[in-house]
Amino acid sequence: MNKKIMSLFISIVFVFSLSVSSLAKQKEKNNMMLSTEMKSTKGEVDKTIETTTSKQGGRVIVIDLSRTSLENFDNIKFLRERLDNSGYIGLMNIRGDKGYDDRRNYATIGATGRVDIYTDAVIDFSKSTKNSRALYKASTGHTPAEINLNNINNIDLLNQTYGEFKSKMGYLGDTLKAHDKRIAVLGNMDHYDEFGEYKKNRDFCLSLMDSKGRIYRGNIDDINKKDLRFPYGISTDYKKLKEETNDYLKMADLLYVNLGDTYRLDMYKPNLNKRTYKKMKFAIYDKISDYIEYVFSQADSSDTIYVISSYPSALEYNNNKRLAPVVRFDMSDNTMGLLTSSTTRRKGIIANLDLGVDILSRFGLKNSEMVGRKIISVENEKRDEYLMKEYEKIVAISSIRIPIINIYVTLVSFFIILAAITLWQRNKISFKRRYKTLNIMKELIKLGLIMPLAFLTAPVLQAKTQPMVAISIVIMTILYYVVVSKIFKGDDIKQIGIYSLLMIFVITFDSLLATPLMESNIMSYDPMIGARYYGIGNEYEGVTIGSALLGFSILLQNKKLRKPIVTTILIIILFISAYPAMGANVGGAISGCIAFFAFILMVYDIKIDLKKIILIFFVTLLLVVGFAIADIMLGIGSHLGNFVEQITINGPMEVVTVFTRKIEMNVQLAQTTIWVNILLATIVVISFSVYKPNKNLAPIKKEYNIIYKGFLSMIAGCFVTLLVNDSGIISAATCSIYLIIPIMIMMINRKNIRSTIDEDLIC
Repeated sequence: MNKKIMSLFISIVFVFSLSVSSLAKQKEKNNMMLSTEMKSTKGEVDKTIETTTSKQGGRVIVIDLSRTSLENFDNIKFLRERLDNSGYIGLMNIRGDKGYDDRRNYATIGATGRVDIYTDAVIDFSKSTKNSRALYKASTGHTPAEINLNNINNIDLLNQTYGEFKSKMGYLGDTLKAHDKRIAVLGNMDHYDEFGEYKKNRDFCLSLMDSKGRIYRGNIDDINKKDLRFPYGISTDYKKLKEETNDYLKMADLLYVNLGDTYRLDMYKPNLNKRTYKKMKFAIYDKISDYIEYVFSQADSSDTIYVISSYPSALEYNNNKRLAPVVRFDMSDNTMGLLTSSTTRRKGIIANLDLGVDILSRFGLKNSEMVGRKIISVENEKRDEYLMKEYEKIVAISSIRIPIINIYVTLVSFFIILAAITLWQRNKISFKRRYKTLNIMKELIKLGLIMPLAFLTAPVLQAKTQPMVAISIVIMTILYYVVVSKIFKGDDIKQIGIYSLLMIFVITFDSLLATPLMESNIMSYDPMIGARYYGIGNEYEGVTIGSALLGFSILLQNKKLRKPIVTTILIIILFISAYPAMGANVGGAISGCIAFFAFILMVYDIKIDLKKIILIFFVTLLLVVGFAIADIMLGIGSHLGNFVEQITINGPMEVVTVFTRKIEMNVQLAQTTIWVNILLATIVVISFSVYKPNKNLAPIKKEYNIIYKGFLSMIAGCFVTLLVNDSGIISAATCSIYLIIPIMIMMINRKNIRSTIDEDLIC
């Protein structure tokens, strides 16, 4: 019967995977429409927003010092003095769709989601001439503006065809235009390439253009002058910039100024030695300081000023410092602190998706199709100290996470395969060495259960450098191994049970506290990658399911807890791990619900037939719907709430599109992620065990009946998470650790007992 149940689960997953993939591809084929063919989005007035800028009709000014850092901001005299008394600072994730570069980041700021633009694609924003206006009109069918992107159709086609998210560009510009807000741009990042050819770079206009590639006012062509003291012999004409700033502030509601000297300096840096670079840098910073001071002198108390670096310098990027500084000054507010948003739920961290949404919120506007969230100010007088320490920790963890995870996964996979080979070839090992060798294998594979616990709890040691992060993990690993081995000496089942129970307890408690440990350990998410910022990460989704089922099945097996108590605890764990304000893992809610309820039914010896499977899926659906309603009603703004909002905007087929993206991501991960090694090792070992079930699994089922039911539930959880999670391969791999390691230990113990008996008989 168990084989039939598993076959049914696999069939459902396989059929659903194929169907949603084909449906989404058909939808994409039928509904492909360029932005110039679509109606412009309008957005709406958000009556819940009451900023000084919106209430008093103020302006928004954005000053972009691209390719600089928070430390560089401190070298700009006026900015440093202003920040000593006011301003809210945040570090912005700069990730676009399928990669990082300036143009993807710029386009994402004004779009519905992350945007994909080829690095070598031609983007030619320039002031309209008679010929270019005619060309734009012929290409798009729309009336040109003062500044146009003539090849908007080509850029949009690339994004819609190859982009993972199929995001729509220009929604910031469209929404402002629909509500009669005037946009102006100044500056450029023009420079010479390595062959001496002049390169126009006005990529920042991607943030401000409307969906048809237009910006109605600005000067991006005639704003520089020749100056051999500056990079490439080009300097922003700051006298002219001030004059035009004054003019545009009188007619524009949003003014975006790109001070291209900082970008040119970073690009030109390889041509300079340390002394000339420093001299050139401070000459530029003096000009910038004077200009920023002028802007502040022209601003009213109702205005909002952003000073940002839209992208980090090449050196910082290469050193894995891939967050860009954003400072927001509310001119009517002299307080200071940190920026955050419900996108990240992390003080001092925001996403590029949030910046465009926040600019709209300054005017009391919103556009529900933009997935970012408005930026929130959090007062903190020790703002700079906090942010620098936080950034140092983020960089240290991000820099070391891949090497350590690779080592962990490689070792666990190797030990599992080695233990399996040793077990099946044990008869070729002498009696004297066999028992000891198998015991060594058994202790080695226990690391697979210990290290995820060490990863999650190591942040309590507050390590902030790469060596200290590694040392803290080693310390916690040794501590857990030694203490548990001493307390439960000689009892492997109790040892793996306590590792599992400790794991699920820490995950649950951490989720109750808004996941401070989860966001700071190396086996979880990374703010610089930006796939997830809060809640239980995809790696620990699998760990949550596996550790809970293994830990509580061992307690039930040893009759330490009663079934109703375990049932209640599992439901509580499910709620905490999936609730949008806590664990906030939608994939975990679905796969965990199915795995937990399957386990509960089996524990109560309730036959799982087709009706019970349908009931489990129905309960899971109710759970997800309940969490979605809570998310929307309470304004939590989690992934689930965003998903529901996109369904209401784009229709039910959005579900198909999202699930297809998840499947495609898993296919890609199956070819690239090292986590697949653990999954493959598990499949290989389980396959050999199933090949001779009477010799391997049948004795385990007989001796550990309840634990065996936990194993079946884990397998169900693994299959489901492969479908519903965009990193299902990873979640399934981490869940399978709690499946294969106990099975291996049980088989080793059983063979070791027989070996000991045989040796005694021989003696």
